[in-house]
Amino acid sequence: MLHVQTWGEGRALIALHGLGLESSCFAGLGQILARRGIRTLSADLPGFGRTPAPEGPYTMRSLVDPVIELATELGDPPLLLGMSLGGRVALEAALRAPNAFRGVVLVAPVLPRHQPRWAVGAARLLSPRLAERIPVEAAWPLLKRLAEQRESHPEIEEDWLTRIAKRTIYYISCPATRAAFVSAIRVMAEDPASGPESVWTRLPSLAPPAAFVWGARDRMIPPKLEQDVAELLPGALQLRVPCAGHYRNGPHFRCHIEAMAEAAFRIDARSSGSKRRRGARGEIVTVDCVAEADPADAHLKSRVTESRVTP
Repeated sequence: MLHVQTWGEGRALIALHGLGLESSCFAGLGQILARRGIRTLSADLPGFGRTPAPEGPYTMRSLVDPVIELATELGDPPLLLGMSLGGRVALEAALRAPNAFRGVVLVAPVLPRHQPRWAVGAARLLSPRLAERIPVEAAWPLLKRLAEQRESHPEIEEDWLTRIAKRTIYYISCPATRAAFVSAIRVMAEDPASGPESVWTRLPSLAPPAAFVWGARDRMIPPKLEQDVAELLPGALQLRVPCAGHYRNGPHFRCHIEAMAEAAFRIDARSSGSKRRRGARGEIVTVDCVAEADPADAHLKSRVTESRVTP
């Protein structure tokens, strides 16, 4: 069973974090969605936060099955939002159990590309058991203090994602978390880039309404993937955040989470059969920077500029 944190009331959205993070990274997003009448259930993926690791092998299925189970228990199909590693898990869940979700929002998801054989081989050599045995926990007080100092840096005061990421410094003092971290890296490295089981082969069959959010400053997940997605899934909404990346956005974190909220709001409207909004399908939408907006406007919806891109 997944441990969850909840914000707001209304129809549910399940949020899945990235590698090494945990459910509290969506506190800012949960507060924004709460004001829009969406209840956010932010879940700790297996092996992270307060959710125990799988009893058996750490695989894509062991990550995905608890998410599908949580969605099914809710009765009313939720939206599903995932970021980075969580984005790949969310996409897999939507492909395997399309009726369990009313829509999916994928924020810079980890999608497999053709990796050099040596890189895949190196990832397979990573040993969760060895990671558990490294005596990092002896330095836990120092790591915790270092993380807290970095987390309190003025530049990231409002950047919830970076603040939670800083805690990874002392999360790794837990042997089980180190093992989960290494295991998740192996799962992503072994994700096939081609063939019948590849996500690229199966992507055109994605049934729930889908939105993708990309950061133009992202050096980990190249935003050019939006073109690959557009070719295979032309009906998907894609939001491009020009001032944000995968990590440490500072004041532009607000631009990032406002784009996530906008994507969720649009997919929710589409899934409920609401009248189609301009730019809701088949377009790449550039999100305006709102970091310098007047503080009184801090919680307004993201402003967007529509721009059709031909795949």
